[in-house]
Amino acid sequence: STNLYGQAPHETLDAGRGDKTKFSFEASPFYVPKTHVSGGGSLTLTTVMTELKAATQVSEKTNLGLGLSYEFNDYNFTPLTGFAVSDPWNKIHMVGMSGRVRYAINPTWSLFVAASGQYSGEEGAQFGRSLLYGGSAGAAYSPSPRFTIGVAVGAFYRLENTAVFPSIIINWKITDKLQLRNPYPISAAGPAGLELGYTMGSGWELSLGGGYRSRRFRLSESGPVPGGVGQTNALIGYLNLSRQLGKNVSMSVYGGAAFAGSIRVEDRTGERIDSTSYNTAPIMGLILKTSF
Repeated sequence: STNLYGQAPHETLDAGRGDKTKFSFEASPFYVPKTHVSGGGSLTLTTVMTELKAATQVSEKTNLGLGLSYEFNDYNFTPLTGFAVSDPWNKIHMVGMSGRVRYAINPTWSLFVAASGQYSGEEGAQFGRSLLYGGSAGAAYSPSPRFTIGVAVGAFYRLENTAVFPSIIINWKITDKLQLRNPYPISAAGPAGLELGYTMGSGWELSLGGGYRSRRFRLSESGPVPGGVGQTNALIGYLNLSRQLGKNVSMSVYGGAAFAGSIRVEDRTGERIDSTSYNTAPIMGLILKTSF
């Protein structure tokens, strides 16, 4: 999903300073191998996430950011014997747009507001009933170039459900080699988490992090739960190795696990039909990033 307020401030809130618009493109495929689901059966997940972002300084104190994202999730269930639906969903498409305005009150304090909308549905879902949208607002404090901390509050409509939640933004260069920050938005963990990175030199970095991922999507009108809602949740922990390949290109490989994973299916009005958990699942993936 595209929640710009949750992205790392050194990547998003400070992008585009200068005389020209800056662009970045990120792509991340990742894979969750066959994992046992409570009650019987299993799931496998293949995901590809992409995002194109642009940022520009429209005035001395105002920075504008825009983003376009696409995410594809291919779920493969072997028949779930302890769940109300044996094969609840398959191919999920998510297409998002977002915008963010940042205003610098002074050299240390800034305010920002963001809004986003997203189509989130299984193939065959009704478009008009598959839209998620919301916004957020927050403030960031940067007493030095080595330290930024911020907080935001967001409210989002998530298909028959509205969620309000806070978010912490941090970018702390503890030493010349050690940095605490939010994870890449385009990754298995997403932006809602923390990552500790260690610079090893020669363009290499090792990082350890974790976050929380929740997805909701409209189900196909021709599926076993016509027009229903599917949801997945998991806590993600990972180890990431990244390499700067050039001035504006980097690549990362990561591995980790999804903990406390769950799936849930609801009818078209958002009433729960069933929910269950799945075993701790290994994850592995890549992140490719370029800016221009």
